[in-house]
Amino acid sequence: MSDNRGRGGQRGRGGGGRGGGGRGGYQGGGGGGDGGRGIFREGAPVPTPDANITALENQLVTVTKNHTFDLGDDGAKVPGRRGYGTKGTPIILRTNYFKINTAYEQKPDADQTWYRYDVELSTQLSKQKKRRLFDLIVKQPKFEGILWASDYAKIIVTTKQLDLENGEWKQKVLVPAEKTDQQPGQSGELPDFVREAQARNRVEFRLTSTGSFTTQHMIEYLRSAAPGGQYAAAGDVIQLFNIIMCKPPNAAANITAAGNNRFYPHEGHVGMERYDLGGGLQAMRGYYSSVRPAVGRLLLNLNVTVGAFYKPLPIMQLMEEFQSNRDARESFLRMVKVKAVYTKDGQKQPFMTKIKTIAGFARAPRFGNADQVRFKYRTSNQPNAPEREVTVAQYFKQHHGITLQKSGFPVFNVGTRADPQYLPPELCTVLPGQPYNRLLGGDQTSEMLKFAARFPNLNAMSIAGTPQVPGNGVKLFRLRDATDPQPSSVQPWGFRVDVSDMLTVPGRRLNAPQVQYGNKKENPRNGSWNCANQRFARPGTIGKWQVLVINRKGQRGNALMENPTGDQKAPEALFKELERFLNAYGLRLGARARTQTLLLEPLTPENRAPNNRSLDQAYGNAKAQGVKFLLIVLPEADKWLYARIKFYGDITHGLHTICAVGNKMQKTNGQGMYMGNLALKFNIKGGGVNHTVPNTLTAPLNNNTMLMGIDVTHPSPGSTEGAPSIACVVASTDEYLTQWPGSVRAQTGRQEMVDGLDEMVIERLRLWQKKNQNRLPDKIILYRDGVSEGQYDQVLLRELPSFVKAFEKMYGDAKKHPKMAVIVVGKRHHTRFYPTREEDADVRFDQRSNKKKGSWNPLPGTIVDRHIGSKVLGGFWLQAHQGLQGTARPAHYVILKDDIGFDADQLQTFTHNLCYLFNRATKAVSICPPAYYADLLCERGRAYLFSTLAESHGTESGASDAGAPDWTHGVHPDLVESTWYI
Repeated sequence: MSDNRGRGGQRGRGGGGRGGGGRGGYQGGGGGGDGGRGIFREGAPVPTPDANITALENQLVTVTKNHTFDLGDDGAKVPGRRGYGTKGTPIILRTNYFKINTAYEQKPDADQTWYRYDVELSTQLSKQKKRRLFDLIVKQPKFEGILWASDYAKIIVTTKQLDLENGEWKQKVLVPAEKTDQQPGQSGELPDFVREAQARNRVEFRLTSTGSFTTQHMIEYLRSAAPGGQYAAAGDVIQLFNIIMCKPPNAAANITAAGNNRFYPHEGHVGMERYDLGGGLQAMRGYYSSVRPAVGRLLLNLNVTVGAFYKPLPIMQLMEEFQSNRDARESFLRMVKVKAVYTKDGQKQPFMTKIKTIAGFARAPRFGNADQVRFKYRTSNQPNAPEREVTVAQYFKQHHGITLQKSGFPVFNVGTRADPQYLPPELCTVLPGQPYNRLLGGDQTSEMLKFAARFPNLNAMSIAGTPQVPGNGVKLFRLRDATDPQPSSVQPWGFRVDVSDMLTVPGRRLNAPQVQYGNKKENPRNGSWNCANQRFARPGTIGKWQVLVINRKGQRGNALMENPTGDQKAPEALFKELERFLNAYGLRLGARARTQTLLLEPLTPENRAPNNRSLDQAYGNAKAQGVKFLLIVLPEADKWLYARIKFYGDITHGLHTICAVGNKMQKTNGQGMYMGNLALKFNIKGGGVNHTVPNTLTAPLNNNTMLMGIDVTHPSPGSTEGAPSIACVVASTDEYLTQWPGSVRAQTGRQEMVDGLDEMVIERLRLWQKKNQNRLPDKIILYRDGVSEGQYDQVLLRELPSFVKAFEKMYGDAKKHPKMAVIVVGKRHHTRFYPTREEDADVRFDQRSNKKKGSWNPLPGTIVDRHIGSKVLGGFWLQAHQGLQGTARPAHYVILKDDIGFDADQLQTFTHNLCYLFNRATKAVSICPPAYYADLLCERGRAYLFSTLAESHGTESGASDAGAPDWTHGVHPDLVESTWYI
């Protein structure tokens, strides 16, 4: 994983994996070679990409060019593909796709019919209960002798038609308890609580026939070169394919289905691979699958994925590992499923086990233990039996014969707040395979990346393996095992997956553009270059500036050493050295005000109010002195402190802020590079141009072209209930494409389409007009980030009309409106590419170690636009950057609109060159700057609402930040025309 760009912190999942020893015993993995280095299946024949697919693609271009086609059935239209790229050095790559061979393709009259049934329930059920209900449905006599598969949510698919009256089947059933939920035997009348539980678990289902499908029409549609829109039932067929494909892992008891076709083998499974993350969590390696329609064929996309899971430990041990306060501990454990084992005093065998879900800690009035929490209960099952008030400890002793050994620990509520049920933690063990969906801590994120970042060869081995040793991926989906290269699990469904080798595709490697500085040009090598001894292309103006050193009370709380050892510089000498660097790059510096030093209380939630006051006062002092820029030197990186620094600078006082960590700044090793990186930020915030890529705006573009980026970021798991999403629009204002002011605002949570988009577009157009001699752009290219495939039509139907509304206000007559291109930037996909030759891989021979070194990823500039793409949507996969760590993920660009008239080479070259124009680095980046900057601005919006969006919240909120919840949009007027968020 390279160029990792987390959103609001690393969530409990990712992609990739590392082979080798781990903390607390990394289990599993492998892949051969020199620690996993090398070319996947090096020495084996490389299959030639299918020439028939290339010919069909070419034929399609001739009939679809200059036409538009329906994206779905809601009126959204997309342009036909104008062609395929030809520029660059041709290469052949393997990709993590496999061809699906249907019975219809082998013998048309052997096509298999699938019957789909939808299930509706009389009441809402949890995911686990719903799964048990579906298992019960398919055990009914109607399913006897019938092959079935299900998503365990709504759909059941079969290979034979069910015997239904009028196409439906209704029945009321009792949802069974979990297998490990063993209650003591009962005699006579059932207790009230048992009868009540059975009543709650009695559900009526309605199963309805919703149609039959074959693969014939899908295959004929994909093979046809005739122009036309989507095959109407394509989505249904692909959905059924995915349900069938996922049946083997879905049916296994020791595999967790984590949603979106991701499956993780856990304890008890031979394919389990795990790695200790600390704090009660472990990383586990799993696999993702997706059936994809492509030109001429159906393909299966398989990939490695990584997720964070709770360790299946006794919960007392888990809480000890977690090591945090009770508020955080309650949030950590909420909704965790546990097995409670009841064993009477003096006995060895339990007399009862229960499966329960932790709703929170019991309150007496707050976080009560077993000696404090009291409740009333009847001493017998008789309705008129007297009630007694007891503590939890007394109840377990008197009712169950269990003397609690650790009654001082908080008791769990495994019921609801209105109807609590109490459970002592010492009886509980966490059930295996439970995903942790909140944000990881900083150390945990680092450990996750260690586990996730594996050489491409290792990931390919895990997915596919070799003819002799199948990979865990193909085994998990029962596509292959050691004895049978193609198990029968998929054959009765009418298709087979060719897993003999990964698919090969034709690719190309684009040349890197030259990079222009003020005094000379640089030729990037492997996607990067050096800006040492350069002058910026256009130096910015800084004005009066000041250094603010933030120390905090406590051990190692000072940001800088006042009396450093060796050749390290004392603070004031260090600041003068930075000033020398900034001058050397050409920046126009104003006077530097006297350094401020601020001493904060320890960075704990209870100290936030005084620390906020101290920060506010320090900024006020700087503003009163006429300071425009603050260099803030920190003792360490801290998310809350960073968020407050940006809030007071961007929102309250209108000061540019640049943060540096003291020990990194003071350290002599690599100091020049660190100072250079600070200079990049100073210059952009000061309105300058760090470097340019000559001739970027060539035909069909010109200097009257504006680029835009849009992104939306959503609340993280654990955010405050009702927390908003953050939407932003960034846009270029200069011909060099280096200044990117933006509009940012909060909107309804979990909503991807942007509210008030027309107003934000107008803001961007007005600023472009102000910066360009009162002209408006005649071409606009929008790179839209963060949109899933299922939302493409919403971009066209909901967001594009907002642009039209803005154009009507700014341009007037529709004939004067700018031409527009809309390109979606996808980075959360599962397509990966693997070099088939060493000369096409990022590897070099190191003379010092006498070994080959490198990431073994494809080289920067690798592009693929053939053989795995959509029949309707034009697009390409581009790995512009150097994938330094793990398996590189290319960006996926999908063209939804193009009035400008790009041909394939023009758009691909333009997008590739843009990746060399990211202002904060001297290297090509993984996604083009319009999307990258939009992502950064969304993250800045998250910082303004840090306590609402970025922290995990228990049932009672922790300390909040005064003023932060009041922010809804925008920044201080003194910053609004700058790229303040870089």
